Amino acid sequence: MKSTWISLLLGLGLVGCATPPAPDVTTHRDALTGLRTDLLSDNLLEAGESPRELLWLNASRVYQSANQYDYYLEVTYMAREEVGLLEIPPGSTLTLLIDGEAVTLSGSGSVNQPKAAKSGVVQEMAIYKASKLLLQKLSIAQTVRVVVKGQNGLVERDFSAGNIGNFQRFVTRYAL
Repeated sequence: MKSTWISLLLGLGLVGCATPPAPDVTTHRDALTGLRTDLLSDNLLEAGESPRELLWLNASRVYQSANQYDYYLEVTYMAREEVGLLEIPPGSTLTLLIDGEAVTLSGSGSVNQPKAAKSGVVQEMAIYKASKLLLQKLSIAQTVRVVVKGQNGLVERDFSAGNIGNFQRFVTRYAL
């Protein structure tokens, strides 16, 4: 009986220490057009303890017609209200250092995107058109550094093994 309780407690302890589930790769269909969007979301880039701001780099495949689609990278920035928005302008504001090779992407910035503010937190998002080859490079890279330039500063983050795994799952399903 005692060994059963010990096993049960040990098992519950291990469940509590389990890593959080990987971000989902989901598919959404537009009710009117029937066109779909495949999305890797919640790909948070690690920032260490007590970060000033959080940064996500997500990916999507958006159908334009039944046979044609485009790929995008989406940067989401979140910070405490006192830190403020990054204010990502239009232009070349996203740089990816993939195994030492710099790839700079241009987007429309967060200017035309709605900015969320709730309970002391601000958030903005910027979208960048990407190529299938770029997504494939991200999925097989050894190191990836993400650099986002805004009017109010610069944020840099490195991919963890989990981030690379997230891109591997996305590329395997949608970009081979």
